[in-house]
Amino acid sequence: MGIDEEPDAARPAARPRGAHRRAKHRRADIPPEPPRTPVARRALLRWLAVGTAFAAISGEEVLRRSLTGETRLVTPAAVVGSGPPGEGAPMGQDGGHGAAPPDATAAQGTGATGTGPPEQPAPAPTVDQGGRRWSDRAGWGGSPPGPRSAVRITDKVLLDTDAEVGSLLVEPGGSLTFAADRTLTLAAAGNVEIRGTLALAPDGDRVHTLRFPAVDEKRFQGDGMKVVDTDVGLWVTGAGYLRLDGAAKTAWVRAERELRAGDTVVNLAAPPAGWLPGDELAVTPTGPPDQDGFAAAYDLVTVRSVSGTTVTLNTPLKYPHPRVAAGGGVTVGAELLNLTRTVRVEGSAKGRAHVHLTSTRRADVRHTALRWVGPRADTKETWRGPDGTAPVTAPVLGRYGLHFHRLGDATRGTVVEGVVVRDAGSHAFVPHASHGITFRSCVSHETWEDAYWWDGPLDTRTPQQPSDDIVYESCVASRTLLEPNPRAYRLTGFNLGAGTGGKAVDCVAVGVQGATGASGFEWPENSEGVWTFQRCLAHNNLQDGIFVWLNAQRHHVVTEFAAYHNGGWGIEHGAYLNDFDYTASVLYGNAGGGVALHALGRDRGSNFDGLLIDAAGRSDFAVSTARHELAGESVTFSRSRFTGYRRAGIAFRAGADGKPDDVLVLDCEFGGNELWLDPEAGAPRNILLRRAGTTEVLQVRRAGEEGTDRPQWNAVAASVPTLAGQSRPVQVPELRLKDAAAPTGRVGR
Repeated sequence: MGIDEEPDAARPAARPRGAHRRAKHRRADIPPEPPRTPVARRALLRWLAVGTAFAAISGEEVLRRSLTGETRLVTPAAVVGSGPPGEGAPMGQDGGHGAAPPDATAAQGTGATGTGPPEQPAPAPTVDQGGRRWSDRAGWGGSPPGPRSAVRITDKVLLDTDAEVGSLLVEPGGSLTFAADRTLTLAAAGNVEIRGTLALAPDGDRVHTLRFPAVDEKRFQGDGMKVVDTDVGLWVTGAGYLRLDGAAKTAWVRAERELRAGDTVVNLAAPPAGWLPGDELAVTPTGPPDQDGFAAAYDLVTVRSVSGTTVTLNTPLKYPHPRVAAGGGVTVGAELLNLTRTVRVEGSAKGRAHVHLTSTRRADVRHTALRWVGPRADTKETWRGPDGTAPVTAPVLGRYGLHFHRLGDATRGTVVEGVVVRDAGSHAFVPHASHGITFRSCVSHETWEDAYWWDGPLDTRTPQQPSDDIVYESCVASRTLLEPNPRAYRLTGFNLGAGTGGKAVDCVAVGVQGATGASGFEWPENSEGVWTFQRCLAHNNLQDGIFVWLNAQRHHVVTEFAAYHNGGWGIEHGAYLNDFDYTASVLYGNAGGGVALHALGRDRGSNFDGLLIDAAGRSDFAVSTARHELAGESVTFSRSRFTGYRRAGIAFRAGADGKPDDVLVLDCEFGGNELWLDPEAGAPRNILLRRAGTTEVLQVRRAGEEGTDRPQWNAVAASVPTLAGQSRPVQVPELRLKDAAAPTGRVGR
């Protein structure tokens, strides 16, 4: 297995149909079940009696910060060879393979442990529009390059005309710059390797395109640091500099009101910058999960005209896109994603290319559309597709949309801004073991595999290699998919992997397809990273909004999260033991319900505080517990409002084959029957209820045990008067989600 190879858990194509999210293996680092101490009555009394500072039942603190408000060259170039397209291009002195940069390993020094601080970007180099012109025959010795030419550039060249080559190598000290005042296309049948400089930075509405029109995905080898002749794409190696710098555009804006099928005029919540006639827009689905195609009802349209916040379309919308009022400050319309950019790097619909960076020099990638990237390979398995029997495919290792490969601290200060990856066969944005990269207002649309991702662990006993200080700001994962869909086990828009200093803020995950455990945002098994996670939205995903399957060693905070109209749960929280705080969040109209609780607490216990969970009549329960693999600390639901459910606010359904429920429900408000104990569940270890506005504490037990019958709960309850304490008011969240992507700008402008 190579250094870029994906773990088994990340390969849906190799996973047996029906594989379940609860793997039958058990991690070696999971300790045996600890002995449980009985409820310490005095400690419990102390915890219940104080309004904002509580001591846990087992003598540990369970309602920490969330309850107190804390959150936390110059020589003539020449045509050096010719041959069949894609062959004959000498990629450096190693016979066609660009060696790993000599200082790349050293650059990883502190990055491997995440000790290097984030850096501010250095000023971008000036793009030289001088040099000899590509169209000047004399510069090529009288014979200009052609479609079968293997071109090697060692001086400064200005591309001033459309061109086709067999392959291209820009050596150190050499540069290829597209003329800024012209619309230009360079087509390469084989690899383009940059050890010097490549710059595409058009003026105004001019368009610069680097195209790979003849990619044969069946020849791809994948893996490793070196350039491979068969793996056709854009490679930036050594100390090469890449500038892809298109015209700035607002990446996405929400509709101001409901959109109806047949509409040709859309009113936006904010004026879009840089949108032009001819721009292609994807309009995201927003309908409820009981509608057919709720996670796939996209409209793909083009702009006829733009005036202020009004956009007129060339064709009418096919689908309705309602505006959703979820409560808690969340009233939002569909996102309109602008997929058009004036810099383009693309393969073709018949052969996908890729972008691979191992350069120790920071790249500048802004406002670029990467299309038909991320090749795939057939496996020996087949599936019954809509057009008949088709092979099950798998991604080619290391050949992704935009891939920063094992660069350590060399990438610190890199900003990827306003970039679109679309129609991709593999991961869109991959900062693999490369630190300090900010992705701002980027869009992944219609891509296979986890959109925002880096290489996972080799197996469930091996930690993931970290990428530190990765920032996703105002980014969108839209229509992430895999075929066949039942193989898309734990598919996600944002894979929040291992590392320190990660941030996901103001991001959107929508239309993620997938099977068991699929989600908009995932904290994956064996890949623990501590993320600042704030004001993110997941909607109209086929399964969950958030999926956590983590045996955490650290404390995690999720705040101001919103999830609506997902086909599973707003939050599905596992795996065995972890400590999470979910605060000030809104979960609305998700088909499974608001929260599915698998995991109990590890050290401090998990807490769901100040949530608004409105099932909107679409699920029996706002919250449901599930099988607990290990006994742990208490989980607490506090100061929250549960409404819109059909049977009960919280269902206790921990199977008798696992560990019992240990849940505290404090100062919560219910829009109907509060609790329900599943008769198939095991006896709970501890369920305590204190309703909002009261001081009485009830111990809830299974029906038939000592206590007052509560038939609507399928349980009995006994008051614990000596444990009565001060009630605290419900904290209904007031989220302020942004209605447009964060502003972006061109390099150095």
